[in-house]
Amino acid sequence: MLQIFILAAVAIFLFWRLRAVLGSRDGFEKTLKEIKESSDVVSNPKVMDETKNDSPDDDIFDYVEENSKNAEVFKKMKEFDSDFSVNKFVSGAKMAYEIILMAFERGDTEKLRTLLEKKVLTSFKSVIDKRKKDGFIVDAKFIGMRDIRIINASFSQKTKIADVTLSFKSEITTVVKDSKGTIIEGHPDEIKKQKDTWVFTKNLSEKSPIWFLKSTL
Repeated sequence: MLQIFILAAVAIFLFWRLRAVLGSRDGFEKTLKEIKESSDVVSNPKVMDETKNDSPDDDIFDYVEENSKNAEVFKKMKEFDSDFSVNKFVSGAKMAYEIILMAFERGDTEKLRTLLEKKVLTSFKSVIDKRKKDGFIVDAKFIGMRDIRIINASFSQKTKIADVTLSFKSEITTVVKDSKGTIIEGHPDEIKKQKDTWVFTKNLSEKSPIWFLKSTL
């Protein structure tokens, strides 16, 4: 009789410890039926499709205001060219800005020729040629991009020409030296804040992915 009492006490004690470690159901845990029904709803293609159709075009609205003129222009660009992406354009413009800026500072006209329209190339080249004539050498370094924003966008459905104006804010270092190597302007450790407003252009009917610098404002 005593042994039965001891075994019962041990069983009660073990049950209490097991409950303390594993916890107990309190009415908030889902049953297998509820989990299955919930899973059916999530995997229902019709529900997922409706959610997708209601979502906004983040590729556009991440960069310009919804229902704005620029948003409508970008929608027309995407309708004409299914491969066009605002996100990819901005990323490409960011890289092009650094390449063009550094090529101009260093006088690399061959590199500029591949990214600039003829009018802008002529303007840039005249400054580079004068610098060389005066014996000046520019040593420049691109530190980083502080800000890039879309200011304006236009697209002609007749000519298929798209223009996008962007504002750039960056940081660079520039040192101007004379023919003897003496620094006459700037300092290698002095970071300057650079601000530019550029217009890029492209014929969307052409397969080339390159946008050319059309003008600087």
